[in-house]
Amino acid sequence: MLHRPLRLNRTYSTNVNHKSLYSDIIPAMIPIVLLGSAVYLGLQLTQSKLSHEKYMEEASARLKHLEEDIATLQAIRSTPSLQEKPPQSRWWW
Repeated sequence: MLHRPLRLNRTYSTNVNHKSLYSDIIPAMIPIVLLGSAVYLGLQLTQSKLSHEKYMEEASARLKHLEEDIATLQAIRSTPSLQEKPPQSRWWW
């Protein structure tokens, strides 16, 4: 078995450059991630609130329309029509 010197066997560097890269970049990215998450959640909450507000306005408008329909129908029901004649009944029949 032939023994080669270690210098010839290794084709990679023994210096760990990515370790310093990660130790510099990852801590710097934490505030960016937190800020981005806070902005996203704030926008999502705003969208949800506006969506709910729009739904409530539409429901209120629909309810008002239905109440007007009910009032109109009750007014029609309570006023006797001139065309309708009450049935003439005889007390002996």
